[in-house]
Amino acid sequence: MNLSEKLTQGAGIAFAYAGGVAALWLGGFCTLISLIIWGIAGFSLPLGLFFGIFGLAPLGTGFWLFRRGKVLRDILKVKLQKETVRKLAFQKQGRLTPKDLARAQGWGEEKALNVLKNLAAEDPERMVLQLNYDSGEIYFDFSDILESLEARKQYQALPLSNTLGEKAVDIAMILGKTIDTFQDYVEMTRETVSHQQHEKREERYRAKIERFLDELEELKNPSSN
Repeated sequence: MNLSEKLTQGAGIAFAYAGGVAALWLGGFCTLISLIIWGIAGFSLPLGLFFGIFGLAPLGTGFWLFRRGKVLRDILKVKLQKETVRKLAFQKQGRLTPKDLARAQGWGEEKALNVLKNLAAEDPERMVLQLNYDSGEIYFDFSDILESLEARKQYQALPLSNTLGEKAVDIAMILGKTIDTFQDYVEMTRETVSHQQHEKREERYRAKIERFLDELEELKNPSSN
């Protein structure tokens, strides 16, 4: 990754944060004005439209831009950790859990999971999220490392990816939703509820996770649709 690419990616992160601040400021200011008018003159349809367009919409956009900026920043940071993670994956036979990475790096498990998630978004062709519904375990398969191990080849380093595009950010955000939903599912399985309630809730969670996984596949392979 050369200097110009670093500057370009840094500018994208700065733009997301700056846009988020501007949108939040506008939305907050217009919301305050709307509440003042509401308190003085009461609610009206024009006031409601003003509040929705210039208050709620900018606030939602601001929060979205802040979240996107954070994802961009996190992906950029994990690029430099890529080879460390891949070498550990090679030692672990091509499959890595957040616990494995946390133990090796002295990190918390949440940080390790976030690093793996963002690496999978940055390199979706080689890293695949796997969810074990029976054990509740989350892990990532490294397809090229698995192939190398099957062929009994030595570890091969990869060149650092030069791009940080919209696709990586979109994949990271959907991966985050998938993992969060799966963790909620695991917590749900530990609750004491009737068998019928358990089955209905399990079905809803699994369906939601499958929708996210389908979205991931569409992002990875847009030409197949």
